[in-house]
Amino acid sequence: MVTIHNAPFGRSNAFNLSLALIEALGGAGLTVVSVQPTPAMLEAGARAGQIEPAAACRVYAAMLDNDV
Repeated sequence: MVTIHNAPFGRSNAFNLSLALIEALGGAGLTVVSVQPTPAMLEAGARAGQIEPAAACRVYAAMLDNDV
């Protein structure tokens, strides 16, 4: 269930709706990620998978179904 709160501290309704959307995504087990991984993300993925950062980049792109 998504709860929309009144706009506190000058926040706009659009901002609160965005927060509610992100909350709903989390409740569904989903998350929002960057289309392009940062170098730190690639290094962490490379270490976790014991692969090269370039391979980690391909894995990340494949998860998002993006062409590399």
